[in-house]
Amino acid sequence: MPFAAKIKTAWKKQIAARRPGLAGKITFWYMVLLLLTVLMLSGLTFWGNRQALYKDKRQVLENAVTQILSTLNESGEGQAMSITDQDVLAGNVPKGVSVQLSSPSGKILQHSGQYTSELPFVQQSGPVIRVFRGEDYYFMARPIQSGGRIIGYLQAVIDLGEIEYAQKVLLEQMAWIGGSALLLAAVGGLFLSRQALAPLEHLNREISNLTAYDLNRRISIRGTEDELDRLAQSFNQMLGRLEVSFQKQQQFVANASHELRTPLMVIGGHADILKRWGADNPALVRDSAASIGVETEMMTKLVENLLTLAREELKLNLTQVVLQELIIECTIGLPYLQKLRIKYDLAADVRIEGDVLYLRQLLRIIMENAGKYVPDGGEVKITLRHAGEKVLLTIEDNGPGIPSEAVEAVFDRFYRVDEARSRNVPGHGLGLSIARRIVEAHGGRIWAENAEPHGAVFNIEF
Repeated sequence: MPFAAKIKTAWKKQIAARRPGLAGKITFWYMVLLLLTVLMLSGLTFWGNRQALYKDKRQVLENAVTQILSTLNESGEGQAMSITDQDVLAGNVPKGVSVQLSSPSGKILQHSGQYTSELPFVQQSGPVIRVFRGEDYYFMARPIQSGGRIIGYLQAVIDLGEIEYAQKVLLEQMAWIGGSALLLAAVGGLFLSRQALAPLEHLNREISNLTAYDLNRRISIRGTEDELDRLAQSFNQMLGRLEVSFQKQQQFVANASHELRTPLMVIGGHADILKRWGADNPALVRDSAASIGVETEMMTKLVENLLTLAREELKLNLTQVVLQELIIECTIGLPYLQKLRIKYDLAADVRIEGDVLYLRQLLRIIMENAGKYVPDGGEVKITLRHAGEKVLLTIEDNGPGIPSEAVEAVFDRFYRVDEARSRNVPGHGLGLSIARRIVEAHGGRIWAENAEPHGAVFNIEF
């Protein structure tokens, strides 16, 4: 590997190692959610507080102007006061409010507050926010009437600096509260997420320690009946299925090796005989060649059967098949059935969507299986009938039947009822496995059972 490629690979590994785990991701999104919540609540609080403060300031300014106008319009003795009377503003100007009284011509008659002759001459306005000395103020102007005529004008402002200061303090407090909340969320969220994910990490370690050689182990169940317990139970069920599949696979390999060993040994033995004595003995050559041909044919059939079982999915060429005609065609002329009596009970015009070649192979497998085990002169009965919306094909013989413990196993690969695997009954124990694959590929099911008083029954339902 080039040096640059090594550097790139090492860099990718470092990046992958630094990626946050599930606990970190949960904490991150928890912090993001909390941050958005804090920002939303802070924004609403800031806006609501600002509106309330501005409303209070505006109310103070309006009350002050109303009080001054009331004082000018009527004195304590029931007489109107003069606009130049100093008592008009005395005690009527709250803190932060500046008031200016002007004549109709705009001349300032008197004022109170921090402004001195700085308020603009406006006859009527507001309350509105205006800028004085570079800062925001609420401004208000009203005419002063007496005896039905205007005798002057009142201009007033109130300082909004307190609002700005209060808002600044509020922002600082919210920043501290938000930062503290985020810090607490980071620490607490990471701790809680790790605590919550600890069982998952334990489950991950247990799964990581599993190998193909200890599939009999099971993940421990905590008994909390939560999602992790259900995950562990599902994983244990999957382990059970894998264990069974792995055992079947090992058995399959062992059986295939066993079945292939014998013909290979025979072929090797005859090849050795030919090498030693074949040049001087033509008869020996013919016998050895014939034996090699027989064994080669058996191996070829075995390999073809294995390939059929190894295919993930059988490719079917579906056509309308008349089962009555196909059954008769497949059972006539089979060598294994020559010495048996065949009885037919076939419903007419029973059609299914199927692959003719695979269906013919299916029927021959079942019939040849009966022919191998039923003694000479025995009987095989083939029944075809409708079963509701389905079609049921039954092949029953009066042979020795199937041992009760083998009824379910007869469809397993390489399974043969004769445990010694006697070569008196030809075959490799793959025919019924292929038959099941063909039936299942057609969307049907096949099962075996024993007949009374003796015999075997194979049922095929489409």
